[in-house]
Amino acid sequence: MTTLLIILAHPHTDDFSWSLATVEEFKKSYQESHPLDKIIIRDLFSEKVPALDNETFAAWKRNKYAPDTLSADDKNLLHRHEEYLEEFLSADKYVFVNPMYNGFVTAELKQYIDVIAVPRKLFRYTENGPIGLLEGKKSLHIQSAGGFYHNEQDPTHMANDLGAAYIDQTMKMVGLTDENRQQLFVEGYARYPERADELKEKAFTSAENFGKAF
Repeated sequence: MTTLLIILAHPHTDDFSWSLATVEEFKKSYQESHPLDKIIIRDLFSEKVPALDNETFAAWKRNKYAPDTLSADDKNLLHRHEEYLEEFLSADKYVFVNPMYNGFVTAELKQYIDVIAVPRKLFRYTENGPIGLLEGKKSLHIQSAGGFYHNEQDPTHMANDLGAAYIDQTMKMVGLTDENRQQLFVEGYARYPERADELKEKAFTSAENFGKAF
């Protein structure tokens, strides 16, 4: 069975979310075109992804050198790391969903990638650099932004989109080929509110097409 893992990295608010609405259109289209596939939703804002902080590094050290000294909290922390990693490894396709924050992805999404990007699991180091271990898998990055960063030339709003580059480079590092790394940018709605309907229709149509082919 093919498994699609959707990683939602968007805060929960009462406001309309362009990225969440777009991924819903994608999911509806995907389910219609891939009725036998399993879909897993991982909502990073409804749970606290364990950080790579002092507690994590201390637990790793104890687990490596003195595993008999692990506390219950240590074991729970390491187990949660393992759960996120195994879920990611078991999936065949990935969809990352986030709003742009100051030219980057949300902190929760960065933290999630820190947890699952484990050497010898997703990639291995060689004398010629890292080699990805997830060949044959696919990713789609859906990102919303109030201005235009990709879809249209806007000389008054040309800040770099480091977040999209980061997701793309990470997926490249773990072995996804160029044709298997795709992006869908939902943009311009805050800068041009009078074009909201047009931009929404464009995003939803792209999402529907991605859902059919992904």
